[in-house]
Amino acid sequence: MNSLLIGTAGHIDHGKTSLIKALNGFDGDNLKEEKERQITINLSFSNLKLKDKHLSFIDVPGHKDLVKTMISGAFGFSACLFVIDINEGLKEQSIEHLEVLEILEIKEIIIVFSKCDLCQNYKERGQEILKNLNFNSSSVFYTSIKEQVSINILKDYLLNLKNKNANDDLIFRYYIDRVFTLKGIGTVVTGSLNEGKINVNEKIICLDNQKELLVKNIQNHDENCEEIRAFNRVALSLNCDHRDLKKGFILSKKGVFKGFLECDVLIKAKRGLKNEKMLFCVGSKSVECKLIILKELDNDEFFAHLVFKTQLFLCFDEKFILLQNNRIVGGGRVLNPVSEPLKKEMKNKLLFLLKNRDFKAVFEFLKDIHKMGFGLLSSYQRFKLSHKEALDLAKKINGVFVDEKNLNVYNLLALDEFKKMIVFILDKNPYAMFSPTSLSLRISWASMEFCEFGLKNMQNLLDFKNGIYFKKGTDFEKLKQRNNNELYEILKKQGIMPQAPYNLYEDLDLDRRSGDEILKKLTQEKLVVRLSHNLFVEKKSLDRLMQECLKILETRILDVQKMKEIFHLSRKYAIAYLEYLDKDERVQKKDEKRFLKTSI
Repeated sequence: MNSLLIGTAGHIDHGKTSLIKALNGFDGDNLKEEKERQITINLSFSNLKLKDKHLSFIDVPGHKDLVKTMISGAFGFSACLFVIDINEGLKEQSIEHLEVLEILEIKEIIIVFSKCDLCQNYKERGQEILKNLNFNSSSVFYTSIKEQVSINILKDYLLNLKNKNANDDLIFRYYIDRVFTLKGIGTVVTGSLNEGKINVNEKIICLDNQKELLVKNIQNHDENCEEIRAFNRVALSLNCDHRDLKKGFILSKKGVFKGFLECDVLIKAKRGLKNEKMLFCVGSKSVECKLIILKELDNDEFFAHLVFKTQLFLCFDEKFILLQNNRIVGGGRVLNPVSEPLKKEMKNKLLFLLKNRDFKAVFEFLKDIHKMGFGLLSSYQRFKLSHKEALDLAKKINGVFVDEKNLNVYNLLALDEFKKMIVFILDKNPYAMFSPTSLSLRISWASMEFCEFGLKNMQNLLDFKNGIYFKKGTDFEKLKQRNNNELYEILKKQGIMPQAPYNLYEDLDLDRRSGDEILKKLTQEKLVVRLSHNLFVEKKSLDRLMQECLKILETRILDVQKMKEIFHLSRKYAIAYLEYLDKDERVQKKDEKRFLKTSI
């Protein structure tokens, strides 16, 4: 079904709610206080459905003290009815609401002159108002709720309005604007779905509290749906306590968005801008922020850095509004939603590229400042690009190695650093044996795929056999035997307190596979005994320890604490040796204590 989210905007008492009622019969002012004061206080939601067209209406308040409520509703608009009382003309909230629509980049703004039955020359009056509006719209309607023909003309236009198609490549993001419980159903949340789609029985996550949720049911204006996509008003029944969720929390897919206490933005501010505290409004959420101006641009635009009191899960190009003392200071869009520690000059360069959506140049920039690689795992949050789109773009950049599996992009200058490290290891130990896996464990910034790429680019220095790289010209069998002897000698020296295998391998510059093969061979030859997953002990040292334990048992008992005290062992070693001692037929275990059977 073709769907559209249509909002209202305009000054208080200019006829927004009455217009919605005339279009679809819904009276949005249903609260007692709203009826008494004859103004809209809360957001109200209604719909109009005809054949395959579905219009969802969001009616927002026009009072100046309720601007925050208006803003939270406006984030859901895909089109807007900008209502002007033709007799009063443009007023304070008319201008402020229009500013919100411009900041949020609402493309389809439909100007609706209301109460035309009270104005004799309403078209001339309308043209006069339009001249002062400083805004061009090809959609202008003259209406009166007392003249049904004018309402029908507007209704026909709305029902034939072409809506932008929902992009299925966008990821489900949904700001909660209400939370409540229903008997027999449980927790229900409502919100405007502007991005992505959602299905019944789908698993999602609340980013603000990291709780995983299951969508039990979906409703769109009291109709059940198996699946729903943007642009619609959506109610979700979820498997959680309603107290776990709040207005402003955001629901999405797991593993896509991370939370940060800062971001970098592009702001448009007609009234000037200062480094001050502001109220940052996004979706149905509002949170205090500290604003730091980075650079003033042309056309009242600024690059700025925002610091929040709580983590936000923002996305590239996400729109926001800034308030101060309940008045609009400005707003704009998020350019860098993640923490990127850069000096001011470099950050402004990055923001300029992001402002122009020149992502290839952005990747070039990141390649140069992150010489040991930058990740594309968060490409959707950072650039609103899928992993495939980001990888395809990265492959077009010169001087990089793209690790498709781990979503990393490496400047080829990192290859020089990698080669220097291999040369250093070989200078220190010409018997070193490398594998991509072992090197990736040692080099924090390098993935296994990059290490393999690096090793393959060192054929002038390295030979390769059985998955192992080693110094060129070295006899592979002699190399293995030498390392076998070296590892055994180290275990002999370490006695009853040997290092874990991975530490032994690192000391000898062995890859894990080669080290495991050596330990397996030593164990088969009964030179070494494996006591646990990562505890290998030289056999003679172990035998001496067992003899000492049996001698102690002639006069007293042994338990973990005594093993630790007598032999100065850690608990891990003490337990392993006592369990090995249990295999001796002369030893009996009772209540974690060991005795000689003849002494009982």
